[in-house]
Amino acid sequence: MPKEVVRTELAPRPLGDYSQAWCVTGARLIFVAGQVSVDMGGNPVGVGDIALQTRTALENVKRVLEGAGASLRDVIKLNTYVTDMAAYREKTRVIRQEYFPQDFPAATLVEVKSLARPEFLVEIEAVAAAG
Repeated sequence: MPKEVVRTELAPRPLGDYSQAWCVTGARLIFVAGQVSVDMGGNPVGVGDIALQTRTALENVKRVLEGAGASLRDVIKLNTYVTDMAAYREKTRVIRQEYFPQDFPAATLVEVKSLARPEFLVEIEAVAAAG
């Protein structure tokens, strides 16, 4: 399954940790619903700690992908919703780079007023292209 990062001078360069686009041919697409910071019992993890919530949400994305026979290396798109943009940018860059050390997915980051429950500070959904 060929997939490659699109890097073009015809559009502005990324302003952060994301790729302009990915081009995928002949892949099985996996759409991961928004993952929040909960344990296997659905209990919130890291209340008040956006860094821990980001790590836990990414771990949950990783587990869903593994259940579908894929991995984080297959992720081509991330949508991240946060309730505090400044805190997210300040406290999560290193965490995100641990999960995506190269060729970061195309990504959208949006600050929202609230998420499904008041204790959630971050929600992450993903699209993966697996062979």
